Amino acid sequence: MNVLITGGAGFIGSALTDTLRLAGHTVTPLDNLSVSSRRPSRKGLVVRDVRSLTAQDLDGVDTVVHLAALKSVPASFEVGGFEHNVAVDRHILHAFVGSTARRLLLASSCEVYGEQQGPLAESAPYAPRSPYAAGKVATEQLADIYRLRLDGDRQIGIVRFFNTFGPHENTDAVVPAFLEAVGENRPLVIEGDGRQARDLTYIDDSVTMLTRVLDAPALLPVINCGSGRAVCILDLARAVIRAAGRGTITHAAARINEISSFTADLGLFHRAYGAVDHMPLDEALALSLQTRVPAVTAA
Repeated sequence: MNVLITGGAGFIGSALTDTLRLAGHTVTPLDNLSVSSRRPSRKGLVVRDVRSLTAQDLDGVDTVVHLAALKSVPASFEVGGFEHNVAVDRHILHAFVGSTARRLLLASSCEVYGEQQGPLAESAPYAPRSPYAAGKVATEQLADIYRLRLDGDRQIGIVRFFNTFGPHENTDAVVPAFLEAVGENRPLVIEGDGRQARDLTYIDDSVTMLTRVLDAPALLPVINCGSGRAVCILDLARAVIRAAGRGTITHAAARINEISSFTADLGLFHRAYGAVDHMPLDEALALSLQTRVPAVTAA
């Protein structure tokens, strides 16, 4: 495949770039570096804003994987995040439809499910509780609209990420924030009582799932990418302390509109692409602790 990855300097994008290249694919990572990256400098990285891409830029590309986004849920309550993400996503959809590229895989989020009980299947209704989540709902609905303009074997797919974590992740997510805290001998700060649960997936497992999706002949309209098991934040903090051999816990105010639990239903994924052996949490945390490097930004 000839693959273009937006957000290619980011946490998931850079890992996917490496894996696809090792498999022999031609990969162009693209990123405007507006969000700092903890990855070392990327070979062949195109420093460019997604909104500058034209349909002609996508001609000759087999598959576009669109991962670029401002992904902070708390920050999305400030003005700008919702508008930015929706504008970028609509732009890539518009450019893709006007190009000769064959497939577009768009990143969405478990946040679109909101507060619902039990494992979350792709057929569950939308129930966003943040501007970030509402933006992802808008993107998914835009994808439905743009699919109507496709012909032949051209495809648009959506992958809903749950909580992917691992080395080189920025500290705007709970796992890297905990890892950095123990590394700097600071308390691990839990927002709320810590009973909220999250589906945690190690980066290698998420990339394995993504490559299964990309290797298949057809993209499904929507697919979950998670581990299928939830860990409460208090237990996660204790696991980080075990892995590091030190650490303390403190509590802060709960987040606005905090969701009590996310767990991926992987039934559709397993039927379409087969089961994935997920790395145990303690082992994944130990590996993540080994790689904590300073953030880098554009020159």
